[in-house]
Amino acid sequence: MKIEGRELDIGKHYLNPVTYLPRHVRENGNAGHPDCEQGVIIKINERHVSVLYCKSRTVQITYPNDLVWG
Repeated sequence: MKIEGRELDIGKHYLNPVTYLPRHVRENGNAGHPDCEQGVIIKINERHVSVLYCKSRTVQITYPNDLVWG
C-alpha cells in the first residue's frame, strides 16, 4: 500500500503527518481546501490507514488514495 508512490511501513511512518483530500478536492487539486484535514498515521492494515485527525481529534480509517504526505 502506498501514499503518493511511497510504500507504507508502520515502523517508518508511525505518527507521520498526512492530509486527507476528499475526492472533490483531489479532482480540483486544491490541498488548501477547507474540506481537507490534517492528521497523523497511527495504524496500517491491508487496505486502510488509521489516521488521528487533528481538528476533529478522531481516529478514522482512510483509503491511502485519499491521503497526501504532510
